[in-house]
Amino acid sequence: MDQPITKLWLDESGDRGFKFNKGSSRFFVIAAVFFVEEGLNETEQAITDLKTRLNLPPDYEFKFSRSSYTFREEFLKMVLQLPVEYKAIVIDKQNLTAPALIHQPQQLYAEAVKRLLYDNNPPIVKATLMLDEATAKIHHKEFNSIIRRYLSKKVVRKIKQLRSQSSIMIQVADMLSGSIFRKYEKRDEKYYDLVRIKENILIEF
Repeated sequence: MDQPITKLWLDESGDRGFKFNKGSSRFFVIAAVFFVEEGLNETEQAITDLKTRLNLPPDYEFKFSRSSYTFREEFLKMVLQLPVEYKAIVIDKQNLTAPALIHQPQQLYAEAVKRLLYDNNPPIVKATLMLDEATAKIHHKEFNSIIRRYLSKKVVRKIKQLRSQSSIMIQVADMLSGSIFRKYEKRDEKYYDLVRIKENILIEF
């Protein structure tokens, strides 16, 4: 039996807007990163070593949208050496018709997280979800109540919001979601091809 997942770090790429003629992205992606075995210390050390090798300051934050091709490639190659996997969901917003998802961005985010976590292989057991506080864009308690309507405490025990600058794993989730988003939004698969071996499941919605 697979080891149950007890911690997931989530981040997103794209936006939840529907003004496609004014710059809204067509696709919205959420990636959830988890360890297949204990590996947080190993991951933190690997990223520290990568910053040193790239002559970056210790507090440098890896973000896909701001990184050069070299930084993206080096980061993703590093991820391949770590005991991490990811689940991801890709939403094609042009195909959505439900008014609640179109007009209430917190509902769209919650629906995406719900569908992403419904997959139970490996099983998610009393897990802690860790989200980038800058991208949630809704009140912490409000988000909690939306998720709680959908997910049993047997699946999600706790939800935390973290600053991406101080969370290595949120940065990993950002770089992975950015790679997937690039594949769908820009039809550029070079980053996704680097990391798809780490993919546990990719849901298209």
